Amino acid sequence: MNTIRKFFIILLLGLTGVVTYAIPGDPPSGNGKQEKSAAVSDEGALLREFLLKSGNYINSRGVPNMVSAEDVFENLSDYLVIDVRSKQEYVDGHINGAIHLKASEIMDYLDTKTAASAYDKVVIACHTGQTASYITSALRLAGYNNVYAMKFGMSAWNRKLDKWSKGISGKYSNRLETKINPKGPKGNFPPIKTGEKGAAEILRARVKEVLNTPFPTVKVKADEVFANPSEYYIINYWPEKNYVKGHIPTATQYTPKKDLSVDAALNTLPTDKKVVVYCYTGQNAAFTVAYLRVLGYDAYTIPFGANGFMYDKVVANGWHAFKAAEKVNDFFLIKGDKPMGKDFTKQIIQVGNAPKKKKAIIRRKKKEVEGGCG
Repeated sequence: MNTIRKFFIILLLGLTGVVTYAIPGDPPSGNGKQEKSAAVSDEGALLREFLLKSGNYINSRGVPNMVSAEDVFENLSDYLVIDVRSKQEYVDGHINGAIHLKASEIMDYLDTKTAASAYDKVVIACHTGQTASYITSALRLAGYNNVYAMKFGMSAWNRKLDKWSKGISGKYSNRLETKINPKGPKGNFPPIKTGEKGAAEILRARVKEVLNTPFPTVKVKADEVFANPSEYYIINYWPEKNYVKGHIPTATQYTPKKDLSVDAALNTLPTDKKVVVYCYTGQNAAFTVAYLRVLGYDAYTIPFGANGFMYDKVVANGWHAFKAAEKVNDFFLIKGDKPMGKDFTKQIIQVGNAPKKKKAIIRRKKKEVEGGCG
């Protein structure tokens, strides 16, 4: 390397105080030993720049990446379905061919046991679609680009597993405000410390940490938020035109696919306070919370979103309301600890008082389109 050019590179890096590395191609030091790359001075800056330049995922067109239960049912032979509920719930009844994994096991499985690219889609299935959304977002950030969450989870697959109908509520519909609350002042980003040297390695380490964090621990009940709104920085994650019709007291509106970009208003979020994100169903919020946690924010979501505390207003405004008659199917379930038995028709679990048939009861409906604001 030209001596003058090398001098100016070292001088520039020293003055800016940004990420520093050993210069490629340099000979070993005078003691005859090859020096290791210098530690990254700002892992967070490296990670944010990497995410921005590699697609700016949380603000990309397809987010939230979800597929409907109907889509999954019609394409079972082409999709890999990963069930992340408890083992016993899986044994009691799962989608034909689905495998059971913990969230923390999925990356290793896709890296060593099978290739995600071997399937049209890798679909994560949970109870309500919220845990699956959290996991899907983290995996997408790590580069698994054909992973999707099954919208509304197993609640939409079979009415025997419907947890959504019990989750909807209008309990706080009369406690909303229409006041426009400003975003916080721009400040610092959260510090990131993984010990890794490269951006991709830092990202992977952060994603693993998110997947190792059980989704129930990143949920906060609407009761707690309404009782103590000042304890949280609350993000209303839907368009401003809907925000002004009523939102949680003190909540600030952030526009999906825009405001939480690194080069937009991301640094208006506090780094010393719990950040609570809510949307209509909790699914888009779960995607967002995973993204924020990868970046180091102490982020949480409200179960079932607005459906869980202002359901009547969600319905009245024609927003994304869960309606069992429209969303819940009667697709068959397989019982046992294997994805599919030798004679799976004998393992089909019948629904309620439905007649004993080997064929599934199919309800044809319009498929959900990914990228909608869930």
